[in-house]
This record gives sequence, C-alpha cells and structure tokens, in this order.
Amino acid sequence: MEDTYTKFSKQELDSDLVRPVLITSISEAQARNGKPFLNINMLDGESEIQAKMFDMTAAALKNNGINDGMVVKATLHKKLFNGAPSYTAEKIELDNCGMTVEDLVKMPPVDIDEMYGKVCELLESTKTEGEFTPLACLALEILEENEKRFKTSSASVFMHHNLRGGLLYHTYRMMLSADALCTVYTDLDRELLLCGTALHDIGKIWEYKTSVVGSAEYTKHGVLFGHLYMGASLIKEHSQSGDYNKEKIMMLTHMILSHHGLAEWGAVRGPAFAEAYVLHYIDNIDAKVYACEDLTVSVKEGDISEKMPHGLYNNLYRPTDTE
Repeated sequence: MEDTYTKFSKQELDSDLVRPVLITSISEAQARNGKPFLNINMLDGESEIQAKMFDMTAAALKNNGINDGMVVKATLHKKLFNGAPSYTAEKIELDNCGMTVEDLVKMPPVDIDEMYGKVCELLESTKTEGEFTPLACLALEILEENEKRFKTSSASVFMHHNLRGGLLYHTYRMMLSADALCTVYTDLDRELLLCGTALHDIGKIWEYKTSVVGSAEYTKHGVLFGHLYMGASLIKEHSQSGDYNKEKIMMLTHMILSHHGLAEWGAVRGPAFAEAYVLHYIDNIDAKVYACEDLTVSVKEGDISEKMPHGLYNNLYRPTDTE
C-alpha cells in the first residue's frame, strides 16, 4: 500500500502529525517529578524516531490493546529540545488505517525479487565452457540454498544498509558496479569479481539475527567468528563437491577474507590482487553512498547535518534543488 501520510522527516517543528506508525519497542522511564513516561520507538516506512508519552505506563498501554510490533494511529507533536528535534506522543489509537507491518518497515527502493533475480542473472552470465566447473555454479548454489535469509537479512546492526533486505540491496548495487567496472578495466577476471562480490558478505546471514522490522543484533556465531570467517568457511565447504579450479577457489577465499581492506577494519589480510582491491573499494563506495543517502533525507535543502556521521569524514551538505 502506498504511504500517503507525511513522513517524520517532513513534519514541521511545533506541529502535530496524525499518521499510522509501526511500534518497534516500548520502554518505561521516570521523570524527575516521579511520574512515569514511555519511550516509544516508531517507524513510518522511511525512518525511525523515539517519542515520549507522558503519564503513561506500558501496562496501561497494553490494557488498551497496544503492544510493540503493532501498526497503530499516533498523534505526534514535534518540537526542538536541546537543539534537536523531539517527539511527544499525544495519543495512540488502536487503528491501523488499513496498513500492515510490511507497509511501514523500511525497505530498499528496489523490489526484493527483482534484485535477487539480477544478482543471479549476472552470475549466470559469467559461466563458460571449460575444463573446470564454473565458479558461478558455486556462488549460485550458496545463494539458492540460503535464498530466504539472503533476501531478508540486514547488512549491519547500526551502520550501512541496516534494514530488512539491506544485505541483498548492498550486494545488488555492488554487482552492478563490479559488472560496469569490468567494461573499463578489461583485464579483470569478471567471473572471479562477480562471484566474490555476490558472496563477500554472505556470512552476515549467520552473523546477525534480523527482526521482522529489519533491526539486527549479533548472534553468538557473529561474536565468536564474524562474517569473513564464516563466508570463507562456506566456500571451502561447497567447493568440495565440484571440479573447481583450485587457484580460483583460493583467490575467491582471499577476496572474502580481505574485502575490509585493513586489519584495523577487520580484514584477515590486505587485498593481494586487482579483483580483491576492486571488491574492497566498491564495498566502501556503496557503504559511503548509502550513508549519504540515508542521512540527507533528514537534512533540509541548503543545510548541513548536525553531526559528522559514523564512518564518514565530514558533516553532510544537502544541495538545494536547482531545477
């Protein structure tokens, strides 16, 4: 369903907004005067805010039939507090306005099945007849075996592409970039680069547990091993069943282990050949571009962001519309 309601980011200061929201969490707190209030996290399909609801307890809200994970109608007042936007929930009603959880969860701007189909199509296009089993067979086998989780997983806990389907969206855009770069740098091994790109973050489906609304948290496997190790292990496991070129399997494994670039960024080793460097840099490019896209939504035209975003090198400026 198309969301025709005003987004949080577009709401003016000192105004009320009435719209359906998805409640993602409810926590209790106490004001200085001893009275209870709630911190309620809400999604509008684009971004998440935290609104305070005063003189209210979680039990009272629950008695009204309202819990986290529900779509409700909220009346929100927006004001400036300590130099930052602050929201107060004036009223929450048991009315979903005809919307579902899926309508309000932040999703990539490209259809999930379309992205997955394109990733598989690009892998298929690298297959050639030869002495060895095509490397794309390995990549496709791994993706198909883990299709559901690959399509729904977030790509991080709090940094880039931290949304439902974020891992696929990140991989999809990197695949398009990798394919385009092969037309410029024609000595690159297209099969190796596209397979490495498709699988570079596959370990994240075990590193994170992604909720229905797209928020992610680390699993015990993520804490103990990390996605680089788990991705490399997956390649080793699946390559046993095919007649793959051992040199390419070694290089593919290196690409997974080195795509973070530097040891202080989590790389096991630094990139050691051209395709590994390209993978590292398109990964970094897509992460930085996403961070810019995600933040500038909340910045007015001609303004700069209040803070320098994590992972970037400056406050962000949003250009004015020159058309």
